[in-house]
Order: sequence, then C-alpha cells, then structure tokens
Amino acid sequence: MSNVQKNDNLSTPAARKMTGIIDVHSHIITTLGSQAPMDKLPPWSIEQSLSIMDANGVSASVLSLPDSTSHAKGPEACELARRINEQLADIVSKHPTRFGAMATLPALAETDGLLEEMAYALDTLKLDGVATTTSTDDIYLGDTRYDPWLEEMNRREITLFVHPVPAKASRSVDLGIDVSILEFMFDTTRMLTNMIFSGAKKRFSKIKIISTHGGGTIPYLMTRIDTLEKVFGPGKGRPHLRPEEVREGLASFYYDLTAATSPAQLFGLQQMVPLSHLAMGFDNPFMPASTFPPAIQDMQRWHGFSDTDVSSIGHRNAESLYPALAGRLQQSKVA
Repeated sequence: MSNVQKNDNLSTPAARKMTGIIDVHSHIITTLGSQAPMDKLPPWSIEQSLSIMDANGVSASVLSLPDSTSHAKGPEACELARRINEQLADIVSKHPTRFGAMATLPALAETDGLLEEMAYALDTLKLDGVATTTSTDDIYLGDTRYDPWLEEMNRREITLFVHPVPAKASRSVDLGIDVSILEFMFDTTRMLTNMIFSGAKKRFSKIKIISTHGGGTIPYLMTRIDTLEKVFGPGKGRPHLRPEEVREGLASFYYDLTAATSPAQLFGLQQMVPLSHLAMGFDNPFMPASTFPPAIQDMQRWHGFSDTDVSSIGHRNAESLYPALAGRLQQSKVA
C-alpha cells in the first residue's frame, strides 16, 4: 500500500502501547436537559465512566453536553445552561484528575445570555472550554449570526468542541437510518466547509476548534472541495479561495478520532492535518464500552505513526488543548 507503512524506523505494533489517554469526546446523561426521553438514552454514571476508563487506560475524559439547550428558549435556555454547567463543574471538582468539562451555552438566539453564561462558566466555574453544535435550526457555524460569540471566544483563545446534529432538512431523506451513522458525518462536513468558505475560520483563528468523528467525510472530499471551489465558487457574495487556502483552513481544525481509526481514515487525516491536531475520542456512553479496545488497537497497529505520534495523539495533543486539566494531571503525578 503506502510506503509509509514500510518505514523500518517505526516500532512494530506488538511493541507499541497507547497509555495515559485523554478522551476529548465524552458525554454525560442528565435529567436537566436532553433532546430525547431518558428511556431512549443509554445508561450513564460517573462510576460507570471511571470503570470503562480504567479498563482501557484512559487517564481523563473531557465531558460535554452540547445539544442540551437547543430545544429551550429565552430565560429557560439560560437557566438550563447554568444548571448543566454547575453540574459539570461539580463532577470536575470531585474528580479533578479524571475529568475536564466543556461549557454548555444557551441557544444561538440568546446572544446576551450566551455571553454572560460563557463568562460565568469559564471565569467562575473554571470549565475547560465551550461545547456547541455544528448548526442551530439549520444555521451553521460560519454564519454571521454567530459572530458576536465567536469574537468573544477568539478574544479568549478558547477550545471549542463542535458536535454534529441532524439537519432538519435531512429528515425527509434519512432512509430510516439512525442519524449518527450518516447524518452526523454530513453535518460535520457542512460545518467545516462553511467555516472555511465564509472566512470565519480565518477571522477567528485563535479559537481551537475540535471537529468530531475525524471530520466526517472531509478527508475524502478535500481534493474535490478545493478543486470545484475554483469552478463554482464558495457561495454567493463570497470571494474565491485559492486551493491552498482551503487546505490550510482544513488543517487548522483539530479532529477527534471517534469511530475514525480505520487505516483509510487515518491515512486520509495524515494527508490533511498535522499530527498535533489529532486527539482520541470514544463518545461514551453513546458508543458502547466494547468499542474502546478496537479503536486503541487500531492506533497501536497503524504503521503510519511513530511511537511519538501515538503518544501525542493519545494525550499530549489534548494537553495543549486543555492546559488546566493537564496541570491537574501533572500535579497528581508529582504528589
């Protein structure tokens, strides 16, 4: 296949171990707010999460609940975000070396409340960043309506975790398949493309944005996007981009590897993004515990990675995204 796999300087899979993993894609299930009835959601508890983490060499998980306020409006959305963020902060305070947490924000329409909650979550609760969705009511990140809070995130140079949601427009063609199988991938693809074509990713370049699931279909479509953009343009009223600008934009995102560890996916990501922008993710509890070992084994077996690469993707890259969590982990080692 690729001559990358024939590099004799790389360790053999049997000799390589991924340890001290930081999982950047983990969720909580809470009665406070959800897009689905509780009986439709998988079971979750702190104890269960710690057990799965311990069994798979995961040192810490970064918790988020990005879609929890999308179905509330006005003061209700702001109050819901506050309760969820305080719950997340409480989990971190009780388990500071095992969990980090990303702030939940009110829906897009609540700009004033959103900025207030962001300040409270980051300055008072000391959460590790912000989580949001790729779109709200089919309005995608990159739309100018997001500018006020992207400007504040850019000023703070925060880490922003972006999780897909099914587009309303996709429901008539979802084939009756669970949205996580296909629609999540397409939604992530739309968000990444819109952020680059709109110029928002470049304008708000200090935000460290994590795209989930290996970037959806983007690694496969990268060449098609930068080729056909020259022909058809990036959309009405937007200036043309050079192919290198499209590729630089895609390379500037961070990508978690939730369900994205096959050789084809890893090879495609390596052509698109620096290894420093890849991180491990497992999507607990929506992905069952049985999926953790195969993902880790895929990383250990992929000959395109050196031992240093495996260690970086396992935890060092995440440490750069979450310095407060990294500091707590370091202190626990010294103590």
